[in-house]
Amino acid sequence: MISKIVLNFFIGLIGGLIIELIYRSVNAKRVVIPKFVNYQMYGLTGAFLFWLYYINIPISITLLLIFIFPTLVELITGYLYLKIKKAYLWDYSKEPLNFKKLICLRFSIYWFIIAGAYYYLLNLLIN
Repeated sequence: MISKIVLNFFIGLIGGLIIELIYRSVNAKRVVIPKFVNYQMYGLTGAFLFWLYYINIPISITLLLIFIFPTLVELITGYLYLKIKKAYLWDYSKEPLNFKKLICLRFSIYWFIIAGAYYYLLNLLIN
């Protein structure tokens, strides 16, 4: 089981790197390589989603956790980076319903969709 958690961490890490690389590069109209700490969040989420797949909880709680966990990881990562490096990894200040420029509803919904797709599709394929 530990090897599958590690595998899901790296799948999330690589998938997150690809998603963030494409998103940032398209927005900047040039290639933008994200910082390692950015896509490290996706690895943690991948490992969490694998673990979540194997515990027996109601679907409503599963969906709630799929929504909350990626946003919580994004908040904690962004907050710690801000406190340690005195810089924002991303800035959601122009997004409605943002919290301290670190998280916002729009991207939480994006992460929910991506994490939900990962949970339901990829876990079926690799398990």
